[in-house]
Amino acid sequence: MKAQDIMTRDVITVSPDKSIKDIAALMVEKHISGIPVVGTDGAIIGMISQSDLLHRAEVGTQRKHKWWFRLFADSNALANEFVKTHGHKAHDIMTRYVVSVREDAELRDVADILDKHRIKRVPVVKDGRLIGLITRGDLVRALSLTQVSKSAKKVDNAALHKALQDRIQKQPWINKTYINLTANDGAVEMWGFVDSAEQHRALRLLVEETEGVTKVDDKIAVGLPYRGGI
Repeated sequence: MKAQDIMTRDVITVSPDKSIKDIAALMVEKHISGIPVVGTDGAIIGMISQSDLLHRAEVGTQRKHKWWFRLFADSNALANEFVKTHGHKAHDIMTRYVVSVREDAELRDVADILDKHRIKRVPVVKDGRLIGLITRGDLVRALSLTQVSKSAKKVDNAALHKALQDRIQKQPWINKTYINLTANDGAVEMWGFVDSAEQHRALRLLVEETEGVTKVDDKIAVGLPYRGGI
């Protein structure tokens, strides 16, 4: 799936001159936690989230620093904090560095961006213009709509055994030296040793989801065998 398949297309946006009060009211009315800021050409120039509205002078939630903090704090950082607290327009408080994705971005890449940058939403752009928005909730919703189904296609024993071996070989989290398995009409018997319970769960899932597998006889033991020596 691509970004364009799950993105919200009718995105609520604000202009750089939108007042903070109106932005807060819009968030409450539309039940949203973030709003892109766009220019007259449709290009996204910033993002405003609930976090940008937390510390405000109007409601007395601005940060109160100790006197000694001001002696060592960066003056530019303090100035930016004052603007965030007292600014009146979107352009005053918006986050100007905006991470975005293209419409043909793979969902795995979208998830990585949300995770890496610790953000809740990412704009989707085309030719520099905002065309959609993807939130963490959109990814969860996409998962809820998928049907976990495995093909009933019958796979030849030799082909299934090779497919399993190839998949295990590619995994960096397991040592295949101690893993043995057989395949017989979709029924897979596996035995041997893995280093941890986590590897055991992962291995069983890998086998179960492989096309052609209909049953798993799991005889894997957790804990590598004693190999002797000093």
